[in-house]
Amino acid sequence: MIRRRHHNNQEQRSGAALVESALVLPIFFLVTLSVVEFGRAFMVSQLLTNSAREGARLAITAGVTNQEVVDSVTDKVASTVGVSAAQVTVDITITPFTGNPDPGNDLTQANKRDLCNVTTSVLYDDVSFVPMRFLAGVSLAGQAAMRHE
Repeated sequence: MIRRRHHNNQEQRSGAALVESALVLPIFFLVTLSVVEFGRAFMVSQLLTNSAREGARLAITAGVTNQEVVDSVTDKVASTVGVSAAQVTVDITITPFTGNPDPGNDLTQANKRDLCNVTTSVLYDDVSFVPMRFLAGVSLAGQAAMRHE
């Protein structure tokens, strides 16, 4: 009678799980952190757009100065995104409506129906949780435009 030896597969694969984990876990963590960071970048972009929209609403009202809009947008971004006011850039551009004189990007000189464009931006490096090489130096921005009242 021939005796067969039964080999236990568990004994043959005793170190395989450790090796597989060592290979897969770094890739898993990289993918997970990348998803979190891209989600953060999209969230910050949306918050910047919301802040620019509120700044544009303020900019289209009569008697408002550029500095009031910049201060309002900067405060909003700083409180929602979690950066200092010095890290926020706000630009105001006024495009005159046909037949209106050029206000020179000064809200106090803007006329009815001039297009007021508010753009706000912040560097990704200032808002990231984990510094990632492929997004380093990228500027996240939000923009809104409305007609002056």
